[in-house]
Amino acid sequence: MSDKKLDFLTPSFKKNRVSNSIAIGGMIAFGKSTLAQALHEKYQPSNVVYEMVEGDKLMDLLLAKMYERENNVLFGSLFQLYFVLNRFANYKNNCNRKSLTIFDRSIFEDWLFAHANIDKPSVFSYYDGLWQGVCKELIYEHGVPKLYVILDGDWELFKERIFKRNRKVEIDNFSINETYFKRLLEMYKNYMVNVCKDFGINYVVLDANNSVEQNVDEVTKILQKLENEQDK
Repeated sequence: MSDKKLDFLTPSFKKNRVSNSIAIGGMIAFGKSTLAQALHEKYQPSNVVYEMVEGDKLMDLLLAKMYERENNVLFGSLFQLYFVLNRFANYKNNCNRKSLTIFDRSIFEDWLFAHANIDKPSVFSYYDGLWQGVCKELIYEHGVPKLYVILDGDWELFKERIFKRNRKVEIDNFSINETYFKRLLEMYKNYMVNVCKDFGINYVVLDANNSVEQNVDEVTKILQKLENEQDK
């Protein structure tokens, strides 16, 4: 990544509504949950909405079936539809709480996963219409995140991190999903930058190789700058 001075980017097109939330996005295993937790500890009081909910047996089942790729038309599609509806509810219910909410990934990233997971064009067309409609309701009725943090890295970092965290479903099915993982990684940063531009969301791209402390400091500076601009 470039060594030039880091700053957040504001798209020329801005929505009027901005929610009391930030979102942490990026490729699988790049440290979104860790950064979200660290920011939660930095900003008190605050709330965190994690991507993976412990004890959600249906999510665990769909995730496992999706990674196994035995019936991708069925399980890949169900997995993505389940996630988009859950994330819609989570965002709507938490984005404007009195204290800051930090989202560990958000609905704005789901389209990319669906594009990679849903093989049947007619099913993806239905999903795309649903996702577009849900996102429009969120940005007009509830507001976009005040900042989207996009964690970026390379293939070697991804492999190192995914094997280090050692989730059984990911490790057991790594070889049959390697092409899927590479495709996601290739598209992730550019996709997220374009989504932020399309929906008028302030964003910053941070190196996932940085220490958690370094990335917390960068986010803190940007949030302070945004707050100062709002007070003018």
